[in-house]
Amino acid sequence: MKQLISLMAFLLFAYSGFAQGHYNGSSFNPNDYFAPHEGFIIPVWYGYADMNYYNAQGKKSDQLINPTPGNPTTLNIEQNVKTHSFILMAIYGGKGKILDANWGMMIIPTLNSPTANIALDYYSQQTGPGKYVFTNKSLGFGDMYIQPVWLSWKKGDFQYALNYGVWAPTGKYEHGSLDNGGHGYWSHNIRGAIKYKPSAKVNLSFAPTLEINHWQKKTDFKEGSHLTFDAGGSYLLNSRGDEVGLFGHYSQQVSDDKGTVGSFLSDQIAGIGGFVSYWIVPKKIGAMARITQNFAMENRFGGIAFQGGVNILIPNKNSAH
Repeated sequence: MKQLISLMAFLLFAYSGFAQGHYNGSSFNPNDYFAPHEGFIIPVWYGYADMNYYNAQGKKSDQLINPTPGNPTTLNIEQNVKTHSFILMAIYGGKGKILDANWGMMIIPTLNSPTANIALDYYSQQTGPGKYVFTNKSLGFGDMYIQPVWLSWKKGDFQYALNYGVWAPTGKYEHGSLDNGGHGYWSHNIRGAIKYKPSAKVNLSFAPTLEINHWQKKTDFKEGSHLTFDAGGSYLLNSRGDEVGLFGHYSQQVSDDKGTVGSFLSDQIAGIGGFVSYWIVPKKIGAMARITQNFAMENRFGGIAFQGGVNILIPNKNSAH
């Protein structure tokens, strides 16, 4: 129960890369890949991010270049990529065991101002040189994450997890629109995780995630798959369960884009960050703050992001896992 406050520091859709695919590395804290304690958790979060576009050479750039054969299209952008996001989640930790594992489920609707997504969506539809100043202030629903499979097993000082989730294209997406809040396609996230507890106060975790994307609706485009490696650790400050921790990630596109539209540029991104959590009312209401800095971006938006929020815990009576 002590570490439950770290669940969840999610800004899965809106906090990190803003570009290809749905899942962004370091969306979880180090303990959050494992099934929650029995009961309901209602996290409410706000996030702010300041991003810039980085080209294939890893340099900050105001010019995106489409290398499609026969179409050396360019788009110059004057960047103002600042994004605000709001997330209200519903998380459930189940009773008993499934396949001898603790289990849970979650659903995450998102609300965001998707300025950086606008940049990439606009560019993917370009057929000639152009220039656009991205100062859009729109706010709308993003795509929804649903994780029906959330299993974790414990053996000695180790814990193992298997997660499956799907991104549903619930956010607004219209071909060629400049204010899309969603990607317009389904994505599958398949994740394994391992956690090692070398002492009573320290946890270390590692979690690879494979994201597989479907065809984008009303376009002839399919985003390539991405493989993300997350790692991190946390330190328990006291018997109340307050924590601090560090985390990092690396994400790489592992298959080519398909279709006739899109940038067709392979991308990568990495990041590091830290978090602190505090129980306002022990085992009932907790607060958390996070900061993440991206680096090694290629053909992606990246920068710095801040998140803060509260988690409301409604445990089952006599829960004990």
